[in-house]
Amino acid sequence: MQAAEDYPVAIAMRDDLGNEAVASGVIPVDVLVIQEGDKLMIRISSITFPGNSADLDAVADIAADEKNRRTIDRLSEIFTKYSRYTIRIEGHANNLSFANPTAAAREQEDELVPLSTARSEAVKAALVQLGLESWRISTVGLGGSIPVVPFGDLENRWKNRRVEFVLTSR
Repeated sequence: MQAAEDYPVAIAMRDDLGNEAVASGVIPVDVLVIQEGDKLMIRISSITFPGNSADLDAVADIAADEKNRRTIDRLSEIFTKYSRYTIRIEGHANNLSFANPTAAAREQEDELVPLSTARSEAVKAALVQLGLESWRISTVGLGGSIPVVPFGDLENRWKNRRVEFVLTSR
């Protein structure tokens, strides 16, 4: 289950008399704060950027843009609540050249680290615009160095394109 995701659900029902009904809807999942040792962590795969871009304002899909805004607003609320923590925003990406180690290393250095850095900076700017203190937030781009699923898993590798927030007590 991914944080800040909406999951579609459909339920088919049939009683003993043969009456049938189908109900469908969406189950929204809020931002999840996970404790790992002495730090708190939030992992979000649903902040959407245009391909090869770090421009949150250029998201063309209206639903994705609205979801970005709701997610960042919710993060702002959470980070305001956890005001005694500093926040490190980590940008992550997918390495598409994973099958060729030389090309993968080049892609990591030339494309993924700069892109994931710029994306983490864009999320920071959005949070600062909502009133969070800039000094509480640091950013880093990790590119494809820490995948959560194998790059070759075409169905799930979207989960590697994510922003993680690490909260550390001051």
